Amino acid sequence: MRFVAVPGTRAWFSAWPTRVRDYRAFAEARGGMDGAWRDPMWQGVPVTPGPDHPVVNVSWNDAWEFCRWLTDREHREGRLRAGQRYRLPTDREWSVAVGLPEEPGKTPQDRDEKIADVYPWGTQWPPPRGAGNFADVTFKKRFNGDWTFIEGYDDGFATTSPVGLFQRSPTGLYDLSGNVWEWCEDLYDGSGTRRVLRGGSWGVDDPRYLLSSCRYYGGPDGRSGRIGFRVVLGVDEPAR
Repeated sequence: MRFVAVPGTRAWFSAWPTRVRDYRAFAEARGGMDGAWRDPMWQGVPVTPGPDHPVVNVSWNDAWEFCRWLTDREHREGRLRAGQRYRLPTDREWSVAVGLPEEPGKTPQDRDEKIADVYPWGTQWPPPRGAGNFADVTFKKRFNGDWTFIEGYDDGFATTSPVGLFQRSPTGLYDLSGNVWEWCEDLYDGSGTRRVLRGGSWGVDDPRYLLSSCRYYGGPDGRSGRIGFRVVLGVDEPAR
């Protein structure tokens, strides 16, 4: 795992979403974890066919346990200083990482889609070549059904791609757009149980869901073949 300092935050971001190989190390060491992340399929097609693809079918609670396990291990090994913790990014940290200006609103729900026509790659639609892994021409050709897709855009992958293949952000991060939705620390509406998701996925073709300011959400135990997570290294740990 490689980490990048993101100016405007107190966190170092993983350069890409957590990979299958990273999560396997945790699951085998930790034991007792749900096995839905292993060899997931969608319509008979592998979703994560290699160790460098982003892990999917991981709930918010699973991701939180991964962060706690990695923190404890590296504290024991002397790799982290006192007070350093791996965790999920906050919604506002994710916005800074993707290059958004200050967004109005107290909760992620309040801030959802409030900045129009701005994507992680810029302002044009459809996305330019190499912008990310979305529901594209290859997706349409591979799957049965009346699926919508981004016409004229082809990233070459029907499901997830290995991390780090597409355009890097100005902050030095990969896959902020597409590949997998990413869990964030925050509650979507500031209460209840729903947690924030950012970034879109390999199954998204709708421009609104690829906006830099778009928020989605899921229950803390929810899993999907389109959802993964990205880790940050921070100097504090937000309350669960």
